[in-house]
Amino acid sequence: MRRFFGTIMLYALAFIGFGWAYQNNENVRLTANRIAYVAQADFQQLKSRVTGQKTTTTAKTKAQQQTTGDDDSVSGRWKKAMATVYVNYENQTLQQAALDAIANWNATGCFKFKQTSNKKNADIVMTTMDKDNDAAGLTQMSVDSLTGYFVHGTVYLNTAYLLNSSYGYSMERIINTAEHELGHAMGLQHTNDVSVMQPAGSLYTIQQRDIDNVNELYSSQVNSSSSSASNIKVSTQNTTSIRDWE
Repeated sequence: MRRFFGTIMLYALAFIGFGWAYQNNENVRLTANRIAYVAQADFQQLKSRVTGQKTTTTAKTKAQQQTTGDDDSVSGRWKKAMATVYVNYENQTLQQAALDAIANWNATGCFKFKQTSNKKNADIVMTTMDKDNDAAGLTQMSVDSLTGYFVHGTVYLNTAYLLNSSYGYSMERIINTAEHELGHAMGLQHTNDVSVMQPAGSLYTIQQRDIDNVNELYSSQVNSSSSSASNIKVSTQNTTSIRDWE
């Protein structure tokens, strides 16, 4: 009996210690959120295999998940102007476009994307979707409202438009689309200026104003929550598909 109560006390102390570290140590909090996110995603994939039902790629982590459109997006950024990214497209056109987009952003010096072969530990995963949803690309970012920092991101390139010859996407426009989505993955929002972040997404490559906006974003303080509880919110950004009639 004494051993039983001793074990309970050890677990209780460990739980209290973790709770204190989670609230007061940012690295512990980010690591815990990442582990919870990956575990939930793995569970959803296992569930889909058992039940045969499709599941979404974003998961709830410790709190209610909110998915929003462009007009109600959740702002955020990474702790530093850098993130690891996992790229593994079966289609060689999309693979090369993604790699070129990463290289183009890295060449600006405002942000560093570091490729990784470890999908589970990647900050950002670049993958495909095949949906008739008027979106040539889509980015979903999970942000911890307690810190204002991103936890994880998924960038989708839509084969239904980008690889459909009737939409006339040249390699240049596909690269621009990938650059646009990576812009969202850094924390940039849409703009109507001449910018890679125009809602159309594929009309322009990275502009000086985009570089300036990234530098400004990562030189400013994040918008954190006054709540003591971590709340992971998910923002969804769409890139409008445009048919090339020329």
